[in-house]
Amino acid sequence: MARPADARKDQELISILTANARTSLAEIAKMLGVSRATVQGRLARLEREGVIAGYTTIIGKDREQTASLSAVIMIELEVKQQGNVVAALKKRPEIVQCYTLSGPFDLFVKIRCTTSTHLDEIIDWIAEMDGVRRTTSSILLARKFER
Repeated sequence: MARPADARKDQELISILTANARTSLAEIAKMLGVSRATVQGRLARLEREGVIAGYTTIIGKDREQTASLSAVIMIELEVKQQGNVVAALKKRPEIVQCYTLSGPFDLFVKIRCTTSTHLDEIIDWIAEMDGVRRTTSSILLARKFER
């Protein structure tokens, strides 16, 4: 188990990367008051432990509005079908997020497509999957903020 001071440094490191994943190791080291090698070691450990699972690119607001249409779909599943449905959803690049839920729906899925026709095809494909009881979908209109 990490010492409290180490856990705080790890959390600070994660916060820095969350704000800007392109921050250099030297800049992070300066912000944390540790050496570059220490930052590199912490990052390697956090990645190895699965605390940091990867790095991604977030499309800028202006580009996202012109290049894509996003929607969320709530999915109610047949009993014991979650694994099969999630595996199928994972294979489609248009499906960018998938979460399990408590309540009347079992999955929350976010889709990103370039046209409404393409979005409609993906929604129909999901609704017709074995194991899907029903779906409810909503098109995302505007992002107010993202963390």
